[in-house]
Amino acid sequence: MENKNVNIYRRLLKYPPFAVSRKGGAMIISHKLKNGKEIIAIAPEYVTVEDAEKLYTVCYLAQRDETFKIINTEKFGKMAEITVFIWDIRKLTNCNDDGYIYKALDRITGIKIQYNFEKNKTSVHIINAVKFNQKTGEINILMDLTMFKNFAGKSLTINIEKYNSLTPVAKNLYGFLTTNPSNIFKENTLIERAVILAKRRNKAQCVLKRALTKLKEEKIIKDFKTIKKEGKRIIEIERQNLK
Repeated sequence: MENKNVNIYRRLLKYPPFAVSRKGGAMIISHKLKNGKEIIAIAPEYVTVEDAEKLYTVCYLAQRDETFKIINTEKFGKMAEITVFIWDIRKLTNCNDDGYIYKALDRITGIKIQYNFEKNKTSVHIINAVKFNQKTGEINILMDLTMFKNFAGKSLTINIEKYNSLTPVAKNLYGFLTTNPSNIFKENTLIERAVILAKRRNKAQCVLKRALTKLKEEKIIKDFKTIKKEGKRIIEIERQNLK
């Protein structure tokens, strides 16, 4: 059986810059860290977890087939150029709409991740450009070289088939749980990391429960339960192999 594991830059899994549903206007997702640090994702339009699925599938194919090289570009400087074929993305994502696949990747070029680590502030695009050749079926992606290296050097492993089979909220949860070996989480933390933007708390709790149930059904986690501790709702996760 083919190994369907892919290395993903851990910050994209732990602090996903992808919303779970499409909305109009600009997208800003902020994750506050300890000691005043913050990671902010800014994009001119909403970029969803289903868009991320296309990006991670591209990375899986590039890692599997080693279809990438380092090039110098006039506009962006030194970049990683990734080449994959549209029909491979179709197969893994169960999406036959070539235009949607291209548009999903093109939307991601709009995401700028801003790292506010006290006095150190940096920003980077996940990918800088994407081209699709309809005649050959080739998709070419230019990725910032530091970001490209982070996908392997500062990465964690997920199973691309399991990831692609999940609901949007469950996708973000799968990524976050992969980054954190703990078995106990504050409910609020999981709601934030899963990017559940429901305004009513009871609605957010229901969405979280459905996503955790999906992870259990897919055997990504063994079980979960909600308890109250010091007046706060805590989620206990019973683990099994997350690969």
